[in-house]
Amino acid sequence: MGKLILIPAGQTDWRTQGRLAGDMDLPLTELGHRQAVATGQEITKLAPALIRSGPEQNTKQTASLIAHQANLRLRTVKDLREMSLGHWQGLTLEDFEERFGKVYRQWRADPLSIEPPDGETVADSAARLAAAIEKIQKKRPDDVIAVVVGNYAFAILRCRLIDNSYEDFWTYVDEDQTYKVIGG
Repeated sequence: MGKLILIPAGQTDWRTQGRLAGDMDLPLTELGHRQAVATGQEITKLAPALIRSGPEQNTKQTASLIAHQANLRLRTVKDLREMSLGHWQGLTLEDFEERFGKVYRQWRADPLSIEPPDGETVADSAARLAAAIEKIQKKRPDDVIAVVVGNYAFAILRCRLIDNSYEDFWTYVDEDQTYKVIGG
């Protein structure tokens, strides 16, 4: 059985500003670039056979830097896209809490219970992301596969594939995370 290396995209300006980015196309910051290079150096030790990423700019940039170090060809996968936060995208966490206090508290208490306006639920994102991972792994069941996704997608996949629970979802969203190896 192969391994899955789950990698969060590097830092963006919106992340440092505490803004809800969702599936926005945002470039990496200088720190995000350094994070991707450092992750690439670690990932090459695990000898991935392929690398896939979501379509957003920060995920593609992160994956591209890793692919270069590992001498791999990057392919983006539409269904590995970040969770859409709809009309909430661009708000700072403080603005969101101030404007939508009750919804904010409910979402923090139970991330599966809220659907952002014109966005998607955590459960819908989880189903889409897990199906994309399964499809990739089905084609290459014995390989080490590196997958770069956005911050929410990383938290969702970590909760679904490792924890089997969304209890730590906000811990994974709020804190800078490092890659996780699953399986094998």
